Amino acid sequence: MVVIILEAVPASVRGELTRWLLEPHPGVFVGHVSARVRDRLWNKCIESHGSGGVIQIWSTNTEQRFRMRMHGTTRRRLVEVEGLQLIAIPLVEGTPPPRESAQPVSDLPNEHKM
Repeated sequence: MVVIILEAVPASVRGELTRWLLEPHPGVFVGHVSARVRDRLWNKCIESHGSGGVIQIWSTNTEQRFRMRMHGTTRRRLVEVEGLQLIAIPLVEGTPPPRESAQPVSDLPNEHKM
């Protein structure tokens, strides 16, 4: 299985992908193709992505059972940690960063002490 996600790419790229894959949602393509076709579709996408970005996810024999690759300008980043591929989501401007750890309930001040 292969999934290709396009962000802000020319319509011609989407048209090319519809010859091989289904488009269940605008910019999201899903299908089952050989590794050779998958790599050729990837090359076609990165050659003509314009100012947009491309994300490709496919089934493989790894611990996660899939691999990912990204090219161009996307809203998320691919990060590899100890052999696992993870997605980093940037913070929205004006949003406070997440707290490192919450204070345990038992350590909260008790306002009703006598």
